[in-house]
Amino acid sequence: MINRTAYDVEVGEMSEQDAAEVFDGITRRELGIDGPEFLDRWDAGEYQSTDRDDLDGLSEVVAAMSLVR
Repeated sequence: MINRTAYDVEVGEMSEQDAAEVFDGITRRELGIDGPEFLDRWDAGEYQSTDRDDLDGLSEVVAAMSLVR
C-alpha cells in the first residue's frame, strides 16, 4: 500500500524479506556479522553487559532490530 503525503512523498511498506535484507546489511556494515548471527548472539545474552556506546555500531543495529522483530 502506498500513501501520498501533503508533500507529495510516496510512503510504502517493506516486505519481511526486504526488511530482513536491510537489517542484514546494517549488521554487516556496523558489526561485520550477518543479521541472523547477531540475533542469535543477542538472544544468547552476549551483548547484555555491553554498553551500546562502547561497541561501535551496536546502537545502530539495536535501533534497526524493529525491522525484524
